[in-house]
Amino acid sequence: MNVVCINDAKLPPGANVIKDQEYEVARKYINSYDQVVYIIEGVTNQGKTKFGLPWEGYAAVRFATAETLKKEINEEEFALI
Repeated sequence: MNVVCINDAKLPPGANVIKDQEYEVARKYINSYDQVVYIIEGVTNQGKTKFGLPWEGYAAVRFATAETLKKEINEEEFALI
């Protein structure tokens, strides 16, 4: 599944996703906080927060599917006509 980062604010140290960049999801799961998490191909997917707690993967709310964004762009272009 391909996703696009829509929020790269306040990432933990070592995290390196960039807003508006498209990524491929290697794995999707639900963590112990009941959050949907993506393991992203080609980027750092684990580390420690500034408080020393471990983190793994990226919260799905930081991303939108590529198809959803394309659909929104087409609707916006149609509205401008």
